[in-house]
Amino acid sequence: MKSLLSPLVFALLAGPAFSQEKPNTERRIAELERRLEAMSRELETQKTGSAMPTAPEEGRFGLGPSASKVYAAPSGLSMGGYGEFLYEGKAGSLQDGTHVGTEKKADALRLVLYTGYKFSDRIVFNAEIEFEHGGYSDDHPEGEAVVEFAYLDFLLNKAFNLRAGQMLVPMGFINELHEPTAFLGARRPAVERAILPATWHENGVGIHGDLPGHLSYRLYLMNGLDASKFSASGIRDGRQAGKEANAQSLAWTGRLDWTPTPGLLLGASFYTGNSNQSGGGEAITTTLWDAHAEYRAHGFQIRGLYVRGSNGAAGLQVLDAADPAREAGTRQWGGYLEVGYDVLKGARQSLIPYLRYERLDTQQAVVAGVAKDPGKDRTLITAGLAFKPIPQVAVKADWARDENRARTGRDQFSLALGYTF
Repeated sequence: MKSLLSPLVFALLAGPAFSQEKPNTERRIAELERRLEAMSRELETQKTGSAMPTAPEEGRFGLGPSASKVYAAPSGLSMGGYGEFLYEGKAGSLQDGTHVGTEKKADALRLVLYTGYKFSDRIVFNAEIEFEHGGYSDDHPEGEAVVEFAYLDFLLNKAFNLRAGQMLVPMGFINELHEPTAFLGARRPAVERAILPATWHENGVGIHGDLPGHLSYRLYLMNGLDASKFSASGIRDGRQAGKEANAQSLAWTGRLDWTPTPGLLLGASFYTGNSNQSGGGEAITTTLWDAHAEYRAHGFQIRGLYVRGSNGAAGLQVLDAADPAREAGTRQWGGYLEVGYDVLKGARQSLIPYLRYERLDTQQAVVAGVAKDPGKDRTLITAGLAFKPIPQVAVKADWARDENRARTGRDQFSLALGYTF
């Protein structure tokens, strides 16, 4: 209620000030109408719980601005969401000159709804429901409808809070902050799809909070990956996504970030656990760690990430020779550096040219008897432009040079439209 009283008192106190000026009835009426409209919007916001963080790219508790709306709501139900449309055009020739014909595709990539309920200042429910590629039907099984997170937060104090349910693995940049207005590029970085398999979510329980010295952390115990779905392309298909997840083996994951000054972030994260969910046999320990940094100031956006991963060689070695999981890399690595500059800095609109350089290899090392696929050792250079007419809407276009050691890479043009609310 305090937030409503402030503009009301200001409006009443402004009355004498107007009386001292030269009478201007039309101006006084217009000013009062403006203030009444502002108070009406404030009241509606408090009724619906639709308050957004003041800065469009700021979130809370490791989530983006729309995903964390429920925390800013006074109580009750909160709604938010985002969406992405993507056009992709792949070049007609491979890196080695082989002609394969052009490939063009338009995709209703994602429609996401955030729903949350604030039971009290101490207990909050939050969820993300996502429809990919137009959603799922029997006629179009390539689509998908999935719960990406659904958890309860027990907010005890600033430094120590409990979280339980289906949660996002707190690694890298994109896995938690994947709203299209929060990253440059029509598509998410390849490193954060192949090495860090965003979006990655599992069932578990954990703690999170903010510590003195501008530190924040998250530490979770979750169901592990399923190594039977691994392949030469990486661990991505080993995600269980909370769907009747086999929890014979559990995993630990955590993150620590430091923001010594506004606009600068330095951090690291990790994941480790046995991915052999059969309940017997040799362990296949999967370990990932990353170091990440970001700087945003004076129109510049600079982001860098480096990640390494490993899978237990002893466990992979004993798998059947025909098992695709045996081809998973015992060592994997990737990294990227991304730079953008807002040429309209200071304005409500943004126009950001950007450039991203990536290197990754999902088969840096393999077990004896497995031949490395040189096509998994990739280099990508992406150049593009992002325009935001308002902070919650982004139009992005870019060209990616995709090369690999097998010389089968294909260049690609991408155009994306994204929004968040």
